[in-house]
Amino acid sequence: MIMTDLATIARDLVRSLHLVYEPVGVSLFREGDPLPPGLALTTENLKSYCQSVALAGRGRVLLLDREHQGCKLGTSVLGFESEDLERFLDDGVLEKYGVGLFATEEASAATIRESTYLDQGKTRAVLVAPLATFTQTPQVVVFTADSEQVMWLLYAVNYERGGRMDLPQSGGALGGCADITAFPLLTGQANVTFLGLGCRLKAALDPCHLMMGVSGQSLARLHSHILDMAKPIAMLNKAHAGGN
Repeated sequence: MIMTDLATIARDLVRSLHLVYEPVGVSLFREGDPLPPGLALTTENLKSYCQSVALAGRGRVLLLDREHQGCKLGTSVLGFESEDLERFLDDGVLEKYGVGLFATEEASAATIRESTYLDQGKTRAVLVAPLATFTQTPQVVVFTADSEQVMWLLYAVNYERGGRMDLPQSGGALGGCADITAFPLLTGQANVTFLGLGCRLKAALDPCHLMMGVSGQSLARLHSHILDMAKPIAMLNKAHAGGN
C-alpha cells in the first residue's frame, strides 16, 4: 500500500463507522532498524502506551522510546526492557492487588505473567500515529471504538471465514499493549480489549470505548469488508435514527 491508499482506507473507515477516534497505526523498530526520517523522538513524558494510542487517535504523531512511555509493564510487553520482568513485577502486582482488582497477590501476578510479550530488550522505538500519516502499512492498526463499532469491525474480520472467534484477554491488565498490539503482531489475529483500570485512567477514554487491534496485513481485507457491509450498517443506522 502507498500513502494515498492508507489515507483512503482511514477516511472510509471513519466515515462508514462514524469513528470518533481515527484508526491508529503502530510500528515497532528493533535495535539497528532505521527510524522514520525527519521525525524526532517524542520528548513529552506520557503516562503509558495506551495514552499514546488515544492521543494518536486524535491526530498526534508520536515516535516513542522506552523512557517516555511511563508504564513499565507496557514497555516490558512491547520488548523495550532488557531486564527480567520480575524486576517490575512487584510494583505491577502490588498496584493491581493493592487497589482491590484481585483477591490475592498470586492472582495479580498470574495475570501479568501469563500475558503476551514481545522479545525482551529487542525494541528500540515505536511509532504511534494516525493511519493516514503512514507511508507504509504499519505492523498493527488499533481502533478506539464503541461496542457497536467494534461489532462491525469483528464482522469484517470474520466476513469470509465465519465461525467462532477467540478473543483472548489479559484479565483486566495489559490490555492495550498485550491484547491488541503484541497479540495481533505475533499471531496475525485480531483482538479486542475492554482495557483495565490503569489503561483507562491514563488514556482518559470514554466509558463506552474499547480498543481493537488488527494485523496490518489484514487491513486491506477489513476495509473491503466494511464497504461490503454498507447495507446492514445503513440498516442499523436507520433504526437508530427512528426510520422504518
